[in-house]
Amino acid sequence: MAQDAPRGVPARADGWRPQDAVLNGLIHKCIEQAYRRNSESGSMTAFFGGGLVLLILGVIIGVGSGNPGMAVIVVVALAVAGLFYTGMNAPEPKVDPIRVLDVLGGPGNLPAGYLVHPPAWRAGMPEYLAKVSDRQLAIAARLCREHPGSVADLIRLVMTAEAHAHEHSFGHGVTESDIFRVAHRATTEWARVAPAPMLVEQS
Repeated sequence: MAQDAPRGVPARADGWRPQDAVLNGLIHKCIEQAYRRNSESGSMTAFFGGGLVLLILGVIIGVGSGNPGMAVIVVVALAVAGLFYTGMNAPEPKVDPIRVLDVLGGPGNLPAGYLVHPPAWRAGMPEYLAKVSDRQLAIAARLCREHPGSVADLIRLVMTAEAHAHEHSFGHGVTESDIFRVAHRATTEWARVAPAPMLVEQS
């Protein structure tokens, strides 16, 4: 079921967060670069557009009045006023969050533990998880520390575990505990056979 209402970063009962300094730094850098690129792109478009309008206006004033000096003064005054107004009233740059981590393969490609990492939620995680239910997200948050795969792998596992629990419910309602039990068993086995953990905690 799709999730329409905004929701915050899921929290684990033990308060754990991933502490990979290198990956954390890369996420912060991606966020900064996305906002800077967007801001510079918007500023340059406005600058060239405004410059073109002022140039045309200057030509019209110069030809109409026969006084090129006055046209230059008017254009310079309007340019200064326009820059000041734009600087004071420029809206915050709009960034497509789902594209912020493209260089890292997107939010779904992060190690599973980054499901509970606040900066990841500024970099497209809410949009990536838009179709994940609150129950699935809560179960994934409980498993993310031990899961050796990516966020995408973890979400797929929880969805599969939910489908499995429904198939074997024998007419009874499926609870979060039922789904967690199936997903936890699979995560434990996966972690046991995984060649190396994808997320290493650093002290």
